[in-house]
Amino acid sequence: MMVPMTPPVNPGDRRVSARYLTRDGERESILARYGHERFEAIQAMVERQLDVLMSRSQLLLGLCGIAITTTGFSGRLIAGNSRLGQGLIIGGLGLVLCAASVLVWGVLHLTWITQRDSQFIDNWLMAVLEYRDRKTRLFRLAIILLLIGLTLYVGSIAVMLVNPEHILIVPR
Repeated sequence: MMVPMTPPVNPGDRRVSARYLTRDGERESILARYGHERFEAIQAMVERQLDVLMSRSQLLLGLCGIAITTTGFSGRLIAGNSRLGQGLIIGGLGLVLCAASVLVWGVLHLTWITQRDSQFIDNWLMAVLEYRDRKTRLFRLAIILLLIGLTLYVGSIAVMLVNPEHILIVPR
């Protein structure tokens, strides 16, 4: 049975507001609320968290795909404006590809949480929380790479729009 959370005596008191827990603190909080006997409920909670990571990673991977596809159709026109535009689009596309690689290999790469064998739920939960946190860090890295890449990409489009008459003709 889950232990209910008690409301603070004085809700406006900042000392009683929610705070981020360390991984050890999170493990202890989960075990205190669910109990050591409720493995299925704890496993379901962790699975839901991993599902959120997977679905958000798929969304970001879709954005990466759009950037790559757009470059295939209009990249030559965008980069044909100047050397700066070429550098920006190449750098941006490179970072978008790096973000996609981090998402595919780091976040979407599967290891089943049931493969972690332990006789004690405390140890199992700690291993699974470490796994979740590692995937979360990689997800955040992919977001940073994607945002910088898209910024460079948009910068190359801005260079093209500022100098529309200076389109470089690249020989075939």
